[in-house]
Amino acid sequence: MSRTFLVRRFIPLFVFTIFLIPHVSTCLAKNSFGKRNISVPTIENAENVGNASCVMCHVDCEAQFKETPHGRVRSFETAAVGKKMSCEVCHGAGSIHAETESPEDILILGKLDPAVSSSICLQCHNKGSIMYWRGNEHDMSDVGCLDCHLVHKVSSFKHQLIESEPEVCYPCHQEQQVETMLPSHHPIPEGKMVCSNCHRPHGAFKGNLDSDERVNDMCLNCHAQYQGPFIFEHEPVLESCLLCHAPHGAVANNLLIQNEPFICLQCHDFHFHAGMEGFEGEWTDIFGRPGSTDRFSNQVAFTTSCTQCHSEIHGSDLPSQSVTGGGRAMTR
Repeated sequence: MSRTFLVRRFIPLFVFTIFLIPHVSTCLAKNSFGKRNISVPTIENAENVGNASCVMCHVDCEAQFKETPHGRVRSFETAAVGKKMSCEVCHGAGSIHAETESPEDILILGKLDPAVSSSICLQCHNKGSIMYWRGNEHDMSDVGCLDCHLVHKVSSFKHQLIESEPEVCYPCHQEQQVETMLPSHHPIPEGKMVCSNCHRPHGAFKGNLDSDERVNDMCLNCHAQYQGPFIFEHEPVLESCLLCHAPHGAVANNLLIQNEPFICLQCHDFHFHAGMEGFEGEWTDIFGRPGSTDRFSNQVAFTTSCTQCHSEIHGSDLPSQSVTGGGRAMTR
């Protein structure tokens, strides 16, 4: 077996393995975290005593709780728990606490680890997108249900949120809040969009984005005109919208991560026209309007904005008018 054959056969495999190992280890870490065994806590030797014992001390709490969605739940709606809806469904059996009145003898969700308190909520809230809670970005960041939702009081906002969107998200996602204040942004400050239009707060496959596959699939829900398929495709567009766009906000127009032509020059070279010396002197256009130009006119014309000529930057079905473009210049 020749040395050349070995090099050609095994070096690509070695390189592929080097790049694959970090990805696999990350996936395994996320999966092991997501499947961790967190059991619902219980109070040892305590028995259920019913709401009547709780109301004797917690009068105000009971009055507020009745008006909440939890307070209106009926026994047949708690089949996942297997018992009648009561304070003890979430706070544990209360017989010992009723005697001692000690906070140590009852489950106070606000004092529990977020993952543990969330496990109590997940006894009932275990369908739909909440099925992906374990191992999602919020769970891995020690964010629990109570960080965003009210339990004992009626909320003025949808889904019992402690605040409306996006204000409920901003205390943690301050970088994204600042980005929405940049000149080019999605209409979040104007109240036309909220975070959950693009994100699934309870979990998804990729960064809590509202997409089961590519990032593009989420963007194309609104920007369908860029979906294609086009005869002449722009490869970065097919790969990910995030290669060129900053979704929360940017200084450049159209949410671009950089202004033109610099964003294009990350992949493309300047046209040869940009290096040519321009005509100096006076001229008149076809409408008889006078003008003047100088030796730097080509640089200004060809390095200011690529989309002045290449307007169909996301893809085109029409061939370009230039021979050298081979139909791929996306000028129309």
